[in-house]
Amino acid sequence: MTAESLAGRLRSEITQHGSMAVSDYVEAALYDPEDGFYSVAGRAGRRGDFLTSPEVGPLFGAVIARVIDREWIEAGRPKQFRVVEYGAGPGTLCRAVLAAEPGCAATGSLEWVMVEVSVAQRAGHPTGPNCHSAADDSEIDGANFLLANEFFDNLPFDIVAHRAEGWVERRVALHDDVFVLVDGGTAAVPAGAEGLPPGTELPVHTHLVAWLARTNARFAEAPLLAFDYGATASEVAGRGMGWLRAFRSHGSGTDWLATPGLYDITTDVVLEQVDAALPISHVETQSEFLRRHGIDDLVEEGKQVWAGSGHIADLAAVKARSRIREAESLLDPAGMGGFLALSWGDG
Repeated sequence: MTAESLAGRLRSEITQHGSMAVSDYVEAALYDPEDGFYSVAGRAGRRGDFLTSPEVGPLFGAVIARVIDREWIEAGRPKQFRVVEYGAGPGTLCRAVLAAEPGCAATGSLEWVMVEVSVAQRAGHPTGPNCHSAADDSEIDGANFLLANEFFDNLPFDIVAHRAEGWVERRVALHDDVFVLVDGGTAAVPAGAEGLPPGTELPVHTHLVAWLARTNARFAEAPLLAFDYGATASEVAGRGMGWLRAFRSHGSGTDWLATPGLYDITTDVVLEQVDAALPISHVETQSEFLRRHGIDDLVEEGKQVWAGSGHIADLAAVKARSRIREAESLLDPAGMGGFLALSWGDG
């Protein structure tokens, strides 16, 4: 199948109903089982379409391994410690955590479940006694810790706009057979958007709010840790429509509506909407989080390894030296270091 066939099906549906919710369009563009971006070829990684923190190198996973070990120890070192990672992509974070050899893995306690809807990405998941792969979490009967790295921004969303007469829903329609956004019916004022001026457009995290409610109901006792790009409603509003992005082969798309299925579509996460759905325990930048959990120690350790064996430049020494470059990317306040680390419970 091709992206053109998905576009054709979406055009038929819009023609029949007059318009379509943005979240329905985004869901089809990303996750249509035949032609969606993630169903065909979309993936994270240097050879994929975009980079997330785990794909920068193993350093991010080494820090997360420390976090997981701390949680395991505080839980009393249970014989089974299940970590559920949502939006696991090709399994890069799981590989990096296991490579860091946390104590809970060494004792056989760690069970890492990679939840990933994309069949193409699940095909690359690591296998072994410590890790499992799943399309969803419906058969997971309990969890000790929940992780979501750049997962929230990839969930389908709606869009609302503030007009002179009030807030309205934006919908996908057709104009000369081209997908366009049009104003729909009256919309509720999004959390945090009170007082924002007419002309403001914001994402509404329809699917994320539902996911938070459902996940909290199922795994209420498990801490949740999420990393993503986002800000307050006023900060997001100040970015114009820059909060909406489309990616393919590490490049930005010029029109996320034009070719459904060919681009990844993501949005900034609006903090007030998330907090209203499930009150956040702690918010900090990714840089602050990584430093609090020992990334600087790991970089210094890498420098010492390089100083001691860099002259022979073996694989271990090269990997140790690469921690410096990885840390620069992960801590960059204008890049990944400026992402948010959101935690619920002890996460």
